Amino acid sequence: MTDANRSALRHWLSDVRDANRNGHDSNHGGDTAQGIDACGVRWKRHAEGVLELTPADTNAGRFDAVLSCGIHGDETAPIEIVDGILRDIADGKLTLRERVLVILGNPDAVRAGKRYLDYDLNRLFQGAHAKRAESPAVQRARELEVIVAQYFDADVDGKPARRLRRHVDMHTAIRPSLFQRFAVVPNTAETTQSDAWIDTLAAADIEAVMLTDQPSVTFSYFTCARFGAESCTLELGKVEPFGQNRLEDFAGIDAALRRWLSGGEMAARDDGEIKRAERFRVAAEIVRRTNAFVLDVPADTPNFTPYTAGTVLARDGENTYTVSHPVERIVFPNPNVANGLRAGVMVVPA
Repeated sequence: MTDANRSALRHWLSDVRDANRNGHDSNHGGDTAQGIDACGVRWKRHAEGVLELTPADTNAGRFDAVLSCGIHGDETAPIEIVDGILRDIADGKLTLRERVLVILGNPDAVRAGKRYLDYDLNRLFQGAHAKRAESPAVQRARELEVIVAQYFDADVDGKPARRLRRHVDMHTAIRPSLFQRFAVVPNTAETTQSDAWIDTLAAADIEAVMLTDQPSVTFSYFTCARFGAESCTLELGKVEPFGQNRLEDFAGIDAALRRWLSGGEMAARDDGEIKRAERFRVAAEIVRRTNAFVLDVPADTPNFTPYTAGTVLARDGENTYTVSHPVERIVFPNPNVANGLRAGVMVVPA
């Protein structure tokens, strides 16, 4: 197949996975960074793994959508979900009606099958990359921030960019969870996520929503804080290698994304069922300050494990973290983070 006839959508994932093998360049098409797929969708490649797609019907759509995955390279199920959606668009099985920026976040880590190589990419947004020594991860975070800003601010066919902005950043977790599928939904002083957005996530089989007002350096916080987007980080299950994911376990989010990108509503389930997600708010973050930090939580502790008032969970020199609410649940416990980063998030019912 010649580059001129090659579907950028069908080969979005294979171009990344096959890059640098036998001298094979991932940027197919030489200097050509845009084109029209056989399905009529216009595409533009901003960087490796980053495709901007515009529907054949440019009058369609309500959103400037961002769909990201692979921010951590070993979290393969979301990547396979997005690849399946793009392939079905290319094959005419799904009609794209929303402008969307598709991002595979960390190609180098994907090829290596590792969470990250030099630094956690999802701790480098909202300008945090400027505080770190230059590295591939720092360069990628900076690059993605610039691309997203250009995408949201662009005119489309001479018309101002649409004002409805939504970013879904999909992950899988390195530990079990009492809620298998949950979302982290950021709020800022300027942008408070609506009940409708939370109900939309529940319709995608998200069982719990963690609402946070704390500033963060994650990708979804960046798009919420900088662009007022409906944003979320989705944790959708367990980390598995490519080819070993039970994609039926991700059917809810897959169907919801397809409804949305084809011009429907994510919340409009085919079975008509109305679902509700448990809501939590962040009560505190446990931050590792020094090398003396100790987190008194077993390594295999599931996300959302509850602890009662008075329980001492962390010690860092003379400082301790003691549960102060009747019950607090711990999310993302990890004592091995770098100094200055959070080693756990404590949540209570919202």
